Amino acid sequence: MNANGWVGQISSPLAVVVGILICFCGYRLLKLTLGILGFMAAASGGWALGLSWAPNNTGVALICAILAGLIGAAFCIWFFFLGVFLLGASAGTIVAAAFFNASGTQTQTILLIVFAVVFGVLALVMQKFMIIASTAFSGSYLVIAGVLQLLTHVPNGSPLWLNGSQAHSAGILGYVTLAFWIVLGLAGVSFQYKDSERREKAVRREERPASSGLPENKET
Repeated sequence: MNANGWVGQISSPLAVVVGILICFCGYRLLKLTLGILGFMAAASGGWALGLSWAPNNTGVALICAILAGLIGAAFCIWFFFLGVFLLGASAGTIVAAAFFNASGTQTQTILLIVFAVVFGVLALVMQKFMIIASTAFSGSYLVIAGVLQLLTHVPNGSPLWLNGSQAHSAGILGYVTLAFWIVLGLAGVSFQYKDSERREKAVRREERPASSGLPENKET
């Protein structure tokens, strides 16, 4: 099996697994999430670069994708604010593309860029809320995209909602896909907020006796 076929075979189930992890544990496992985001973004660029260097050699493209992905993951983990900005930017791109698809209009690249920048800046300003929302809806996107590709058996189809070359007619499948993305994203937001509040309360309970300076009451 060539590299292109191997990548196509594992990409969909891998997207589902990673998407579930990011959707429900993105804030709790933030460094891992940023590493995954950096790896995916850089690996996509590395794959395209490798194909431009060697159009008929997917092995070279795979090596370039892995090397670029590792570098991208390291950058997003070491440079925290860069990773947070990219996390918000990726969510902004997905949100814009989803609603372009729902309206059946052609995706406008300039508006995708605007949404990406605005969401990236908001992620830096309102970190907890935007990190939770961005990871929930980005993870939901990966899950829906992976499941849809598995069901439709399209080996090298355009990424869900992100094909800007033509207008899309949403249809029943498009609206169902959008609805599931929103519902799963909201479920991820709710779960992550409850989980973060539970962990913060546990930390406060552990710190209260030590910070008060008073001995704990003991039963006699």
